[in-house]
Amino acid sequence: MKTNILFNILLLPAFLILFTACNESKFLDLTDPNNSTEEDYWKTEADVEAAMATVYSPIRAQMYGYYGAETGWQVQNGRSDDTWNRQDSQSMWQLTTFINSSGTGTNGDIFSSLYQCIHRANTLLQNIEEVPLTDTRMNELKAEALFLRGFSFFLLVINWGDVPLRLETADTAEEAMLASSPEAEIWKRIEADLAFAKQHLPVNRPDSELGRVTKGAAIAYLGKSYVYQGKYEDAEKELGLLLDAPYSYDLMPEYEDNFTEFNEFNKESIFEINYSDYGTDGFWGSEESTSMQGIALPKYIGTGATGGWFKAMPSPSIINEYITELRPAGSDTKYDKRMYTNFFFEYSDFNDVKANEVFYGGTKPFDDLWTSAGGSLAGVEPDYPVIEGVKGRFLTKKYTNFWIADDNADHVEVLGHRSNNYRIMRFAEVLLLHAEACLQNNNLTQAAAHLNRIRERAGLPYKTWAGKEELWEELKHQKLLEFYQEGVRFFDLKRWYTASELKQHFIQKKKQGAESFEHKHFYLPIPDGEMNTNKAIEQHPLWR
Repeated sequence: MKTNILFNILLLPAFLILFTACNESKFLDLTDPNNSTEEDYWKTEADVEAAMATVYSPIRAQMYGYYGAETGWQVQNGRSDDTWNRQDSQSMWQLTTFINSSGTGTNGDIFSSLYQCIHRANTLLQNIEEVPLTDTRMNELKAEALFLRGFSFFLLVINWGDVPLRLETADTAEEAMLASSPEAEIWKRIEADLAFAKQHLPVNRPDSELGRVTKGAAIAYLGKSYVYQGKYEDAEKELGLLLDAPYSYDLMPEYEDNFTEFNEFNKESIFEINYSDYGTDGFWGSEESTSMQGIALPKYIGTGATGGWFKAMPSPSIINEYITELRPAGSDTKYDKRMYTNFFFEYSDFNDVKANEVFYGGTKPFDDLWTSAGGSLAGVEPDYPVIEGVKGRFLTKKYTNFWIADDNADHVEVLGHRSNNYRIMRFAEVLLLHAEACLQNNNLTQAAAHLNRIRERAGLPYKTWAGKEELWEELKHQKLLEFYQEGVRFFDLKRWYTASELKQHFIQKKKQGAESFEHKHFYLPIPDGEMNTNKAIEQHPLWR
């Protein structure tokens, strides 16, 4: 049975009361919980630990947070060219087809959840000095809160650009009014928060603390921040730290090891959200102790045959990318090994050497899944390529509960179906970010070594490239194949292309809504909720 090592869930509701409002009281009186005062809290290390749990809580939100299935996961992936979205959700369809506005609901949900995390981190940072702790422990706990704050600002700046730089809690309505700071200032704060975290976080966590951030996570996100800003010399140096001792990160032998509940907190995992089966009130739960603490994503991806809602599919363009290179003769699969984790498909359709699978523990043949999906497509299925003379048929497999032998395997109200962790940062991403920095710094040998390391795990042969341009194309190709629907593709594209180039790329790849894409869609607009309550803020310049 999985332990929720990050949170003592039974204590969580009381701490969430503390951190919910803008002008917040300081937890409950241990003698009389109905008469809480500020003096009753921030007395012991246990108080700080309990408060820290609430800082993580918005990140863990299974429905409406940045990694929540209803909002964040769909917002991250719907704007990219590897995903094909259905039209059953107005908000998601607007984002997918670039007809969204500041009133698009999902946009506001994830904006709010990130500022919840920042607010709770600020509350902890402003009060921790009251607690008697050793300097080492004080700095370690500050570092943890600062990582979470810097991480939240990172997600805000890559999505919204100019945003309010909230570094203190607001005690009055007037203090809550804060104008946006330029992107450059947000990046400086991210670097400062992550640098402190890097200095003071532990390299490893005991089993009882798995899921809490480490020094490696701070280095990875600091390096990623440098890449996103084009600071490639800093990025190469920073990310290179994770390649050697005291760090022991490595690729798992099989790509699939990163997407099931059997290999959580493995050597490839740098930062992951710990989910469990805890909770009894269904998946529409909040943050209360009785609410569902598990992952809701299988419900959104699975088809009706397994209790899913079937919100998204692979795009035709990513299938075309996968079939450009076959594995060598004598291999146990015809295609890149990652295809068999990312997608459901009938292998015999394409004369594969791999025998057809019956998925979900031997209970669901592909045709059952495809038939149940067909009724939901309403004639707007993606135009998959013809392969070996057969029209392609593909469904998303990654993030479903494809290993559970149950007719409702993806129905997350069922205990046992919602405990798979979500890996936010994998060592594979560090390798490819480092390869990108090396390539920009003309360290072609190191970049090629990283690419071959990724290729080898995918079952592809060792390869040499004629020069920087060929290496660059291979890096873009491998980044797409490695991180299908992991929320990084859109941010790669906006970094690699100008707005006009990206529009042409989307048109070429036949992305939904490509013709509507404009420069402003590099960002999300500041949501109406913030614009209506924060009178000091202005809309992003591209959205005015």
